[in-house]
Amino acid sequence: MIIEEKSKLFKLFSERSDSMTDAEIGALLAVGGFMLLFFLLGLVFYILFSLGLYTMAKRRSIPNPWLAWIPIAQFYMLGEVIGPVKLGDFTADKPGLYLLGAIIGLWVLSFIPILGPIFSLANLAVAIGALYLLFSRYTTGNTPILYTILGVASFGALMAIFVFTVRNNEYLPADESAAT
Repeated sequence: MIIEEKSKLFKLFSERSDSMTDAEIGALLAVGGFMLLFFLLGLVFYILFSLGLYTMAKRRSIPNPWLAWIPIAQFYMLGEVIGPVKLGDFTADKPGLYLLGAIIGLWVLSFIPILGPIFSLANLAVAIGALYLLFSRYTTGNTPILYTILGVASFGALMAIFVFTVRNNEYLPADESAAT
């Protein structure tokens, strides 16, 4: 009896099934299609953001505008395009280096157990704040707030479109952009 049970069990797991059912093929194609769609959308948003940042850097004659196409270096270029930032009595004359340092530093700190999520949220807040400052330098009125809120609500997808949209606007130094 036991030998017969083992024989059935062995037969069950030793038989190969090299063919997939139509449902399995359909599910695999659906998952692959969604992966391809999200990859292509991500690529489009990356190109729009990079091209927008590159154009802004070129128009302001910032050295090495090609850094806008390198993912981590984009933060440096974003800070440089924003221009000098005044925080109280401190003026960040090299905002690109400060922004890049903050993003990398907070990212490293996010690996600390228990405190990691707090640093991850701080990293997100710094990135959102930088994009708000960018929009405030290239748009007027309530547009920077609107672009930032819509960008966050769309999980960043609209941020790339907005950066691309404002790429040819005139740069407004901090004094002028705050006054309008």
